[in-house]
Amino acid sequence: MTRPLRAAVIGLGWAGSVHTRVLRSLDGVALVAVADIDPVRRAAFDGVQAVAGLEELLSLELDYCVVATPTAEHEQMGLALAAAGIHALIEKPLAASLPAAMRLVEAFDDAGLIGAVGHTERRNPAVRELGLRLRDGDFGAVYQVTTRRHSPFPDRIRDVGVVTDIAIHDVDLTMWLTGSHITSVVGNIGHVDGRVHEDLAVAVLRLSGGEIGNLQVSRISPYKERIVTAGTAQGWVMADALTRTLTHYAHGEPDVGSSVGRVTSHEVPGVEPYRSQHEAFRDALLGLPTDIVTLSEGAAAVAATEAILSAARTGTCVTPADHILARR
Repeated sequence: MTRPLRAAVIGLGWAGSVHTRVLRSLDGVALVAVADIDPVRRAAFDGVQAVAGLEELLSLELDYCVVATPTAEHEQMGLALAAAGIHALIEKPLAASLPAAMRLVEAFDDAGLIGAVGHTERRNPAVRELGLRLRDGDFGAVYQVTTRRHSPFPDRIRDVGVVTDIAIHDVDLTMWLTGSHITSVVGNIGHVDGRVHEDLAVAVLRLSGGEIGNLQVSRISPYKERIVTAGTAQGWVMADALTRTLTHYAHGEPDVGSSVGRVTSHEVPGVEPYRSQHEAFRDALLGLPTDIVTLSEGAAAVAATEAILSAARTGTCVTPADHILARR
């Protein structure tokens, strides 16, 4: 019988706590340790070895480690894991800057290790079904992807703005749903008075396959909304990530845009996104077919969010870094 994969989590904030909960009950995986500099956080996890930092984890013969520390620490943690020969699942965003993200991509590639990024929105059941059906051609050609992502202010996130924290989900989804990379970006951002980082943003994306993307995000809304819509040859298809429903608004006639046709909607069952993500990463380590978010894809998302912020600051159309596009 194959032994369970030995895993650890570093960073025990909100995301790290969710990772820890899932790994404690994941078939084929043994959670052997958790790490955090805060002794109060460490003490909250009974029944598993708790240490202060990464150096102590590196001596535990790990197969992989989840990095859920603040974004500014991702590069340091990831490079240390790669040097130690340990696979890693790194929370989004992959790194605090594009050069840092590329160093992680190269380190894991050079070491022959598997790295993945925690873009869990792909794992939402409704969004996942939308993506799989678009890729299977169920709705014909994709012309446009629009996203709306609004929520109240997250007190746990204070080191970055809404583009880096939230819009990064939607640039990743847009590229994944279309199978194309982003070639140009225009955008605008806004701040609530007194805050350093932006709290709302809009962006228009042009993609390599001719598709266009529109995203709208905020973290100052009194309500939550998580909508992804794909405009296709056979109508518009909307995934609601909160209700986990998929709705198809079909064209009424064969010609695109001729009239309103049949509307069909259904709830999509499935496991929680974090569990689905960990199942996929486990399977990747076991050499099974899987669809993890690669480090290159994570770096491409960082490049896109940097382009949105640059476009907003300069009032110009910005192209994400060419060397990222070439790796996709």
